Amino acid sequence: MAGKVKTKDRIKAAALGLFNNEGEREVSAVDIANVIGISPGNLHYHYSGKGLIIEALFAEFETEIRQVLSAPVNKPLAVEDNWIFLYIVFEEIWDFRFFYGNMSSILARIPDLAAPFSRILALKQRTFDTLLARLEGDGHLVFREGEREALSERLAMHFTYWLQYNALRAPTASPKSIINHGVYSALMQVTPYWGDNAQSYAALLSEFLDAQG
Repeated sequence: MAGKVKTKDRIKAAALGLFNNEGEREVSAVDIANVIGISPGNLHYHYSGKGLIIEALFAEFETEIRQVLSAPVNKPLAVEDNWIFLYIVFEEIWDFRFFYGNMSSILARIPDLAAPFSRILALKQRTFDTLLARLEGDGHLVFREGEREALSERLAMHFTYWLQYNALRAPTASPKSIINHGVYSALMQVTPYWGDNAQSYAALLSEFLDAQG
């Protein structure tokens, strides 16, 4: 039994690396088997198709991203910790980037993933709304009616489609640069709502981005 679990974990790890680095559509079950040195039949014994491997990886991602997104809801963040939190979210997405990069195709082939992924998007939006509401309550942000909810939705979309956008705009960018600019772009969307402090806040963000390299 222990051997089966270990082999399944090796399959998932190899698949994740190949999917992320080469593109999920370019990778076959045979490719995964070759990487870990097992026969296609042995891989088929554990996962009877590439789709089942994707589902298993998605289940891991769902567990991890829910833990990340729930953290600031369960325990309020200090103001300066908000951008660190955004980094953590982006890094989690980056670890499973094959799904975000090929989202429409994967959901078309594995429609059972659409509902849980939709729930993740809803959780993203609720988390961002919670963060913004706390900053508003502490007097840092100023919203007119409906603006906070709209910004929460925009941030959820930003975190969902940033990797696809960046792949087209800057296909040779380093992982660090992709995440840094993703966080910066997200925070810049919040800048106009800092009221009288918006200009100084934007300047601090620029310095922060420059410091990240």
